[in-house]
Amino acid sequence: MNKKPIKVNENSKLSLIFYIFIYLLVSPFLFSEEDLSIEDIRELQELKLGESVINDKQEKFLELQTTVQREEEEEECLDCIYGYSLFVDTPTTFALSTNTPIPQDYILGPGDKLNIQYFGNNKARTDTFISRNGSINLPLLGPISIAGLDLENAEELIKKRVGEELIGTEVYISLSELRSINVYIVGAAYKPGTYNVSALSTLTNVIFATGGPDKVGSLRNIQVKREGKLIKAYDFYRLLLEGDTSQDMRLLEGDTIFYPLIENTVRIDGSVQRPGNYEILEGNTLSQVLQFSGLQNKADIKIQFSRFEKVINERKVRILDDIEESTNILIKDGDSINILRSSKQDQANVLLSGEFLYPGYYDISAGQTILEIIDQAGGFTELAYPEGAVFTRESVREQQKESYEKNAQNLERSLVDAVSSGSQIDGEAYMAISEFIEKLRAQEPIGRQVASIDEYSLQSDPKLNFTLQDGDSIFIPKRSTSISVVGEVLNSTTLLFKEELSIQDYIDLAGGTTDGADLSRIFIILPNGQSLIFKKKLFQNEINNRLLPGSTIVVSRDPDPYNWLSLTSIITPILSDLAISAASISAISNDN
Repeated sequence: MNKKPIKVNENSKLSLIFYIFIYLLVSPFLFSEEDLSIEDIRELQELKLGESVINDKQEKFLELQTTVQREEEEEECLDCIYGYSLFVDTPTTFALSTNTPIPQDYILGPGDKLNIQYFGNNKARTDTFISRNGSINLPLLGPISIAGLDLENAEELIKKRVGEELIGTEVYISLSELRSINVYIVGAAYKPGTYNVSALSTLTNVIFATGGPDKVGSLRNIQVKREGKLIKAYDFYRLLLEGDTSQDMRLLEGDTIFYPLIENTVRIDGSVQRPGNYEILEGNTLSQVLQFSGLQNKADIKIQFSRFEKVINERKVRILDDIEESTNILIKDGDSINILRSSKQDQANVLLSGEFLYPGYYDISAGQTILEIIDQAGGFTELAYPEGAVFTRESVREQQKESYEKNAQNLERSLVDAVSSGSQIDGEAYMAISEFIEKLRAQEPIGRQVASIDEYSLQSDPKLNFTLQDGDSIFIPKRSTSISVVGEVLNSTTLLFKEELSIQDYIDLAGGTTDGADLSRIFIILPNGQSLIFKKKLFQNEINNRLLPGSTIVVSRDPDPYNWLSLTSIITPILSDLAISAASISAISNDN
């Protein structure tokens, strides 16, 4: 019988190829479930909370373990007890190390996987799970019940049976996989419920993994119950504040972790390392509570202790001067403790750098003045130039930074007003002002304050010899022999100082001013940071005479192109401040 070939048109071929492609693409997802190994399933299910994968046919148990992730709170909880914030930033996953050694007292149960190997006359190897009836099948021997035994006794039982029934055969037993257990989290917990965790999980593991207590849940009386009986009262503060892990315990199937409500709290403030609310237990003393918060300094302190007295219905406040006798006071719920430290304990340092005979940090806690601290540093070196001293103060730096920010806001406001009023703004001018505002906000002032540091001025005028503050800095440069000319000149440069030269002479030596210079606003920055305005007039001998080596001449830019914004009154003081900062930084970098 002749077979006739089947004719397939081109469209049928394309359809056939398409269906084959779809079949090959989808078939792994439709038919491969039974082919997945235990390890594959574990990887797919690894981060699912409260689940365990069990293959009933093969009686294989898998443990899965994750951590509850708290939702981010908008504001810090100021009324929460100390320790609560520890659970806010818990990691997204929590699992015991796979390399954790199995203790000999580990209780075996359904779901544990044993690796059994025979050596000697009989050789065999098997990996088997403990079945739900608590038994395993030994090669060549059959079932043996070991559930409920600890690992040590189970090994002895298996070795005894193998030794009796398989003469000349030795057996090696190891626990290769652990079962999962269910524990209950109830009470004032962050996420109450039933959790499936590793059989090696301890109480501390589960507390972290489940998110800990709620805001009203106790941390010092965490209760573990087994079959309705209290078997452990766990004080989390002992772990958190003392590093004591002796309370920890391994959990068993069906254990319950109960968080009671907080009963007693105390508030600690003042000169302590960890101020805040603390949970207290009955019988806690003042000394124990102070150990929780940590004193910043134990010398010369007083304790302000307040307690609400129910009998008179008011809060009594008293000052405890004798700390030693007061430490045994029993603390009650609602007590408030403030640690008062003498201001004489405050430390203050000043940094002396540059041309001091002994530069470095000096303590000024006793209220030393500039002249006193110079004497302690051994005075100046022969190369010192105290007329160009750079004195900085942190409070001045903060004020300057705030001033820059306000000026930037004023410029932005003026820019918006100009646009709103319909003024025609040149694109380049707009970009120039915008860039200037950005640079103004990014500028970091050094906090320079004009000060006379030379010993003659300090001795002749007591007002100049002021008291130093913590964080002050004094830099003495080497003797300068130059004058700097910057800004709107043809060639910004540094020139050799000559007494016979005037300010205009130095500007001419720098190539003269550019077309964009504002000749009515030329700044002279003296070495000590003081700024003066130089105007081209017939008589300027006074300013010329005050020009000293190390001075800086700044020729400002003419603001006329930006008159639409009325910038002159705003930019002029800014440029002055920036020029002072630039001169200070230049003095430090060039002469240090």
